[in-house]
Amino acid sequence: AGVRARSCNLLGNMCRHSGYFYEAFVRHGTLAALIDKCADTDRTTRKFACFAIGNAGFHSDALYRPLRAAIPPLVALLTDEEDKTRANAAAALGNLVRNSAALCGDLVNARALEA
Repeated sequence: AGVRARSCNLLGNMCRHSGYFYEAFVRHGTLAALIDKCADTDRTTRKFACFAIGNAGFHSDALYRPLRAAIPPLVALLTDEEDKTRANAAAALGNLVRNSAALCGDLVNARALEA
């Protein structure tokens, strides 16, 4: 569990200040792996998966299409037991509409506003 959590944290930090790694994330299937980690049994892994997904959507809308699949798990995590996981999930959802309105309908359909 510790390795999974630290890996998610590392990936989140790689996207923290720029979108430099975005293309590599798509090429290597990194986003799908991060999305899967939103359902991990380890709460620290879930927290850092949300952090990484949020940072992957922060600098531009370049990853919005592959990140669309993150919306349902992120909405589910708005009720997680861990405060920081809930905060990271909410921030990630906000970042998925920060740079374009392309995913607004998906957030509404996933009932993000009601969570």
